[in-house]
Amino acid sequence: MTGESGSSSTVRPGAWREPQPGSREPAPGELALVQAFVNSHYDLELEHGADLFATPVALSRWLERRGGVEARSDSLTERDVRRAVAVREGLRALAGGSDSASSLAALNEAAAGAAIEVRFTASGPSFVPGEGGRLDHALAIVLAIAATAMIDGSWTRLKVCPGVDCGWLFYDHSRNQSGRWCSMAVCGGRAKARAHYRRRRDGDA
Repeated sequence: MTGESGSSSTVRPGAWREPQPGSREPAPGELALVQAFVNSHYDLELEHGADLFATPVALSRWLERRGGVEARSDSLTERDVRRAVAVREGLRALAGGSDSASSLAALNEAAAGAAIEVRFTASGPSFVPGEGGRLDHALAIVLAIAATAMIDGSWTRLKVCPGVDCGWLFYDHSRNQSGRWCSMAVCGGRAKARAHYRRRRDGDA
């Protein structure tokens, strides 16, 4: 994986650029796949609010839609679902600023088996998925992109929306990285409304 400059993965370009709250732009390049992976907890396209990793079949469909894993025929299991969700929530915790020992341990445990190899070229090193089963291969792609983003600094622009029952991972394209909400019209507006209500209530009291 070499981020926006190129990739050694077999992920189909553009297959992961999904709708964002408030018509936000998704993360650039391959990082949009990591964003889509983490945001699989809430479907914005078809079944609004549905967990796209809810079952082995649902997880399989999500992977196939994004390319790069459809040629692997081994079926997924409930254990695979739990593992994919653990990686998803571990990456969300890291993006949200949590680097607690328990968060890192859970992520590392779930990521075990997802082999990532290093390739060296004249333009620099890149990460590629190693050998493994279907889920190992998919997780290796996601983790390789995430690791690359952490190294090149683009990871810091991925933020977790603090809205109630939200947790959407958005990419902050603003120059000064001042974005806080996935959408001011949705979570930001609700937070303002709650704050206004509290001020009026406290004032009446």
